[in-house]
Amino acid sequence: KRQSWIGATSFLLEAGNNSIQTETTYRSGLRLFADWLQHFERDGYATELDWPLDPASLTTATVLNFRNWLLANRSRSTATTYIAAILGYLNYLDGQDLLPEGIQLGKLQRQLARRQIDRNQAETVMDLDTARQSIPRIINYYDRLPLPPENDRYNRRLSLLRNRALVHTLYSTAARISEVVALNRSNVDNGRASHASIMGKGNKPRTIHIRSYARKAIQAYLLERSDSNPALFVAHSRNARHARLSTTSAHNVVKKAVKALNMHETISAHDFRHFRATQLLREGMPLEVVQEFLGHADISTTRSI
Repeated sequence: KRQSWIGATSFLLEAGNNSIQTETTYRSGLRLFADWLQHFERDGYATELDWPLDPASLTTATVLNFRNWLLANRSRSTATTYIAAILGYLNYLDGQDLLPEGIQLGKLQRQLARRQIDRNQAETVMDLDTARQSIPRIINYYDRLPLPPENDRYNRRLSLLRNRALVHTLYSTAARISEVVALNRSNVDNGRASHASIMGKGNKPRTIHIRSYARKAIQAYLLERSDSNPALFVAHSRNARHARLSTTSAHNVVKKAVKALNMHETISAHDFRHFRATQLLREGMPLEVVQEFLGHADISTTRSI
């Protein structure tokens, strides 16, 4: 079936990992949202626009207006599930660095929380902060997996060393997944550099910090690489030819551990950023410094964490 939104296919596949019903219901919610936008011509979504729609024009106010319309025209359980679908899609876009400029995710979540809707069995109330406390388990998962032998023809040894370095780098830097996979060996001085300069979201330069545990994992990985690709993280499947690791593949590294550890299904690579930011704030780091650490353009985004 034709999707209603750009990128919805990948989001729905992820949402439906553990429940086909969830995937089907979320698809319906996103389609109704698209229909509603075009019918009422909100945010410039005219009826003549073909699907899939580009989410770039969405605004916080419009999502909240749609929620109010749902409450007036659908059952409370349906409204809850459909809004969960839209929030999930927006969080997915945020993790891909594609969140629309008109969406203030922190503000949107706070507004929705103020008018908590009772959830039915399809949705359970979850404290994201509590769920994110399990993030270090992902690192431990890869650290404790036994290394395959050096002569492994399927490159499983290299893949595991890469996965260890990847999750340690995500944890250390609190960088976006797209920023991490864009790193080159030279950026990190082959694992010796304690910091690296990157070009973040909106082409804004910033510095990320690479702590000793991440440097050690990167060095162990690069020590066994024999390819000439300048990328820090590459694919090691037999047909990949050592291409740069894609954002989707990096997300899947985290999701594999989440599934193996029976963690909450919504936990993703992007949650490393939220978890680290919360840690730093609780340790007393000033909000403005955490904002710079994460590369947020708007301090309200940092504050919402």
